[in-house]
Amino acid sequence: MVSFFEQNMDISSNPEPGNLLGAIFSASPDAVVVIDAGHRIVLTSPAVTTLFGYLPSELVGESIDRLIPDSRRDRHGEHLRKFFESPHARQMGAGLDLKGLRRDGEEFPIDVSLTPVSVRDTQYVAAFVRDARERRREMDRLYAVNEITKRLLAGSQMQDILPLVAQSARLLSHSDAAWIVTPRSITEFEIVSVDGPGTELLLGILLSAETSRSAKVMRSGASERIEDLSTANNVLVGIASLDLGPGLYVPLIADERRLGTLALGRIHGEPSYEPIDVAFAEVFAGAAATAIEMGAARAKIDRLSIVAEDERIARDLHDTVIQELFALGMSLQATGATVTGSLGERISAAVESLDDVIRQIRNTIFRLPGRTEAARGLRDEMLRLADSFHQEYGVLPRIAFHGPIDFSVSELVSEHLLHVFSEGLSNVGQHAHASKIEVIVAVKDEWLSFSLIDDGVGIADGPSAGNGIRNMSTRAENLGGTCTVARRSPKGSIVEWRVPLSSGK
Repeated sequence: MVSFFEQNMDISSNPEPGNLLGAIFSASPDAVVVIDAGHRIVLTSPAVTTLFGYLPSELVGESIDRLIPDSRRDRHGEHLRKFFESPHARQMGAGLDLKGLRRDGEEFPIDVSLTPVSVRDTQYVAAFVRDARERRREMDRLYAVNEITKRLLAGSQMQDILPLVAQSARLLSHSDAAWIVTPRSITEFEIVSVDGPGTELLLGILLSAETSRSAKVMRSGASERIEDLSTANNVLVGIASLDLGPGLYVPLIADERRLGTLALGRIHGEPSYEPIDVAFAEVFAGAAATAIEMGAARAKIDRLSIVAEDERIARDLHDTVIQELFALGMSLQATGATVTGSLGERISAAVESLDDVIRQIRNTIFRLPGRTEAARGLRDEMLRLADSFHQEYGVLPRIAFHGPIDFSVSELVSEHLLHVFSEGLSNVGQHAHASKIEVIVAVKDEWLSFSLIDDGVGIADGPSAGNGIRNMSTRAENLGGTCTVARRSPKGSIVEWRVPLSSGK
């Protein structure tokens, strides 16, 4: 190295710059390889020993092909030929998958920057070579996390994504086994995903939430390295059959929410996990956990969207279609009352058919996928009571809703109204012998009004002491409202129940 500097760069005549340049050259973390136009190595820096396994003196005079895998030598030679034809500093093979060849025959990814050097009219090329394994691994990590995120945001379920997380973690960390542990209950954890030869036997194993290492790592939020999994405490019994030595446990944490633990293992004889491996695994685990949380949030938003859309459909069916069918039915009934004979029978049959259509529409509403128990409101509960009455007595109460019933009526007022409605239907079913029941529920001017009308025998003249009517009146009074029950002409009765919306708020 010194003779090359002295003979070709005239550094010896100026010792101080020469010493400085030599020191910089020797200390460079990148391996510097200088070649001539014949692709022969004329100079190398000490870093080639770490990167390629050769002493600098062993490479001088050798072809650069000594450091290039056989499969890439032709392409590499063509790159160098073009570079000598038009020399300028640049990265070699930008966008290409460059490989280097170590003395022991191992191929590994490299990044190469080329710089032309002209000394006494002789052209040289200085190649600055860097180990690209960590950079490639970082790119692979980003790709893996991006793939996980895309699948989750596209609607994949977490149980379908965890195998990809385990596989990516194993490959990126150069491990032989990976498994993911998540809480199953307060007392148990479960291995929900595995990757690597023979790891299938671990899938589904239950672990103690109190004593297992996976549970402790998840709770602490701190990774843990293990020198030998086969002799460590609180690890899986099945580990012994996999011949695993070095181990690493990493918590899956996203925004302080602990999802579980990612465990990695290498077979005996493989190197232990270094701090850089731990840091890399933690970054990957954190990114994967965040992606899973994003996917869960997206799924929740999608579910809420479905619920909102189903609620809109339900309201439209309630407030438009069913109400119009009710109006049509009432018009036909009024007409049928003035007609006798076969025409009257046909009108009655049409009214019954309308009632059946209304019932089918209600059943369809109740079966909408987004309408969970939590999504059902006062409308649904009143319709259920009406359907139950129809099944028991054969008469379908027709209910009309006006105003924002589900959003304006408090839980307390709703509970009282449902009791009043149930009580009123019970009275009609047991005593009125009605063939038609109509209900109107309306929200207007901070008041909730409820009307129950039937065409039965009507209530007896004079004050009534029936418990049902007394209970309805008491509920209205307790809420600051009123309740009246009266006969209607030509037959039947009407219950008017009215309370302020502010009751119970």
